[in-house]
Amino acid sequence: MDESELHALVDGELSAQRRREVEDHLLAHKEDAALVENWRRQNAALRAAFEPVAQETPPLSLRNAAARNAAALTPPIESGAIHWGRPSSSFRPARRFDEAKGGRDRRALIAAAALLLFTMLAGAALFLAPKVVSGRGGVRPPALSQSYVERADIAYATFAGDLRPAEFDAARKTELLAALLARIGFAYAPDLSSVGLRFMGGRLTPGLLRPAALLFYETAAGERVALYFERAEAEPAALTAPKPEQGLTAVEWRGAGVAFVLIGPLSPDKMQTSAERAAYEIVAPGVSGQ
Repeated sequence: MDESELHALVDGELSAQRRREVEDHLLAHKEDAALVENWRRQNAALRAAFEPVAQETPPLSLRNAAARNAAALTPPIESGAIHWGRPSSSFRPARRFDEAKGGRDRRALIAAAALLLFTMLAGAALFLAPKVVSGRGGVRPPALSQSYVERADIAYATFAGDLRPAEFDAARKTELLAALLARIGFAYAPDLSSVGLRFMGGRLTPGLLRPAALLFYETAAGERVALYFERAEAEPAALTAPKPEQGLTAVEWRGAGVAFVLIGPLSPDKMQTSAERAAYEIVAPGVSGQ
């Protein structure tokens, strides 16, 4: 019993008499039965994943291309069949399907299906591979290879140029703080009007290992400054400045287990003064409980 007949059984291409003979063989050979069952599960997974796409109407451009290829009698793709067989040194060569069927198109179909299955299995292996998510035991989480300044830089570049960069504007400050407190465990929007920065609002944004906050302030000239903060890890990442070509300055500090980064296009002196004011506002008396 070679594997070509096992494949033919799975694909429903055997005569009734031969199918019964192969099924009797499977009852006596558990290894072959397990192989057939795995193929059937793979076929079911492929159908579940791609049958809805197969039912879609191809776009006109593809239909026209298929018609042109058919008119030009384009030969079928030639490819060797790939068999997902047993991991054995005594692997038995499978009988060629094209000889049994009288054509080569099935070989191309098997190769394409095997390639698709390999891609799916490889993706699943990557998805299910264990990942280090804890910084305990001297193991550094992969995400901490990126600094808080780099993360603030990315968030600033993503939202600062929007017409409405804040998910919650200044009028919804109470809602913003409630959302930050629920997701981050810390919520405070310092008043920086004394250093010429008007509060615009804020939003939640992805952090290094958990959600982070991004608060926006604006100068009278329309320059936007952002305060990024999230819960800090015990082991800080190396400090990294924003990219020089962006013309940004970042000031980072920590307090109460939170990492803060003030980032914007102002001069280093102005950014330092603003950061000191923000830090003072956050730790000033009366801010307890947030």
